Amino acid sequence: MSETTWGNLPIPNIYKELKGEFISFNEDEEYLECKYPIQEKYFNPMNTTLGGIVDSFMDCTMGPLSFLLGEMVVTKTFSAKYIRPVNNTTKFVHVKAWRDSIGEKGTTYKAELFLDDGSIAAISEGLFVQPKSNR
Repeated sequence: MSETTWGNLPIPNIYKELKGEFISFNEDEEYLECKYPIQEKYFNPMNTTLGGIVDSFMDCTMGPLSFLLGEMVVTKTFSAKYIRPVNNTTKFVHVKAWRDSIGEKGTTYKAELFLDDGSIAAISEGLFVQPKSNR
């Protein structure tokens, strides 16, 4: 993880594997937007992207956002709702993640995943906490 982008933001290996691209970061409004190409290796036998990959797109946008906002946290819980499939006609997806709230149990981040035609395909929410080794 020696490569960096946007100053000292470490690029996780999974982000490289997903071929993620940072689109925009707004520190004041606490959101990050990223773009991910849809690769054939993500498809199940029905030519639909696996749910775990869709989850990864959203989690891999929330994680760098938490770092950019100064938090050294990891995902504790993650939930997603799938609205429409990401299939083999989709060239890329666009994810917008934002910090929703900070509480005693951790920080809640949310994300929306859009198809390349602009329609929403999934939403998610994650609770991020400091790892026990960092407490």
